[in-house]
Amino acid sequence: MLNKKTRLLLIGIIALAIIARLSSSTAPAIGVIAQAFPHANKTAVESIATIGDSAAVISALVVGKLLDHWTFKKIAMISVGILSLGGLLPLLFHHSVNQLLVWGFLAGLGTGGITTILPSLQAYTFSGERLATMLGNVVALENGTSMLLVFGSGLLAAGSWLHTYYLFFLALIALVVVSLVIPNKRPDQKSDEQTTQTVQQTQFGHIIYYLILASVMVGLEAVLYNKNALYVQHYHLGSPALTGKIMMLDGLAAIIMGLIIRWLRKWFKQYLLVVSFSLVALGGLLLLNWHTVISITLATFFIGSASATTLMTVPYLLSNLATAKHYPLVMGCFSAITSLGFSGSALFFNSLVPHFSKNLLQGTYGLQIVIAIIMALIVFISALLKKKTTN
Repeated sequence: MLNKKTRLLLIGIIALAIIARLSSSTAPAIGVIAQAFPHANKTAVESIATIGDSAAVISALVVGKLLDHWTFKKIAMISVGILSLGGLLPLLFHHSVNQLLVWGFLAGLGTGGITTILPSLQAYTFSGERLATMLGNVVALENGTSMLLVFGSGLLAAGSWLHTYYLFFLALIALVVVSLVIPNKRPDQKSDEQTTQTVQQTQFGHIIYYLILASVMVGLEAVLYNKNALYVQHYHLGSPALTGKIMMLDGLAAIIMGLIIRWLRKWFKQYLLVVSFSLVALGGLLLLNWHTVISITLATFFIGSASATTLMTVPYLLSNLATAKHYPLVMGCFSAITSLGFSGSALFFNSLVPHFSKNLLQGTYGLQIVIAIIMALIVFISALLKKKTTN
C-alpha cells in the first residue's frame, strides 16, 4: 500500500509521462505547414517535427549532470517550463519555418530534461521488482498518450496547422502539478533505507555495455520509421495512410509490453534481452521474404515489442549498477545515446548497405537481421557467463 507522499509523487510521474512525447505531436501538421510555406526548404519543414530529438540529446546530458546539484522539483519545473515555452511561442510568432524550427528546438530541450528525470524519479521512489514494473507502466503510459496526442494533433491540424500547438497547454497544466507534488530533493537524498551500491570500475563497464545494447536496439527499430513507407510503396501494398496505421502498432506494442513486463521478466529472466533481439531478427526475416500487409504488420509489432522491452529493462538494470547520485547522469547518457541511435540509423544503413547490395530496401533488412542475430548471441553468451560466475 502506497503512503500519501508516494501517491502524490506518482501523480507527478504520471503528469510528466503524459507530456514526455509532446514535442513530436506536431508531426501530423507537417503537410499543412508545407502548404502554408510553399517556398520553404522541404527538409527544413520536415525537421520541425524531429528537431526536438536533436535538442533532447543535449539537454539529457546536461540535466543528468545538473541533478548532482539541483533538486528534482527545480529541474522538473525548468524542463516543463521550457517545453511549454517552445510549444506555445509558435502561437504568437509563426512568420517563417525558421521560427518554428527554433521553437521546436526549444521544446526539445524541455523534453530531454523530462525524459531524463522520469526514470530517476522512479528509481528514487521505488526499487526492485516494483521499480521494474513501474518503468514498464510509465513507458506504456508514454506511448498510449503519444498515440492520443498524435491523433488529436491531426484533428486540430485539419482546421489550421497552428491549432496543433494548442496541445502544449497540457504542459502548463503539468507545470502546476509538478510544482505541487515533485519533491524538493536531490536523487541522493533518499528518505527510505534502501542501500545504494558503490559504482566501481566493473560497473562502469557494465553500464557502457547496456547503453550500447539500447542504442543498437533503437537503431534497429528506426528501420521501421525509415523504410516502412518505402516498403509499402515498393511492393504496392497500399497508400501512405496504410503506413500510418501500421506504424501505430509500434506504439501499441510498447503499451502491451509495458503492462506485461512483470511477467516477461519472470518467464525469460536473464534471457529477456536475448528474446528481444531474436524478435528483431524474426521481424527482419518476415520483411525480407514475405511481402504482404500481414508480414509488415507482424514485423512492426515484433520489432516494436522488442524495442519497448529493451527500453524498459535496461533502465532497471542500470539502476542496479549506479548509485542514486550517479543514476541521473547515467540516464542522461541513456537518453542521449538512444536518441543518437535512432537519428543515426538511416545514415548508418544507407551508407553501409550499398557496399554489398544494389537493393537498398532488401539490403537494409538483411543487415538488420545480421546485427540482431549477432547482438542476440552476444547477450546470450554474456547471460551464460554471468550465470556461471554467480553459481
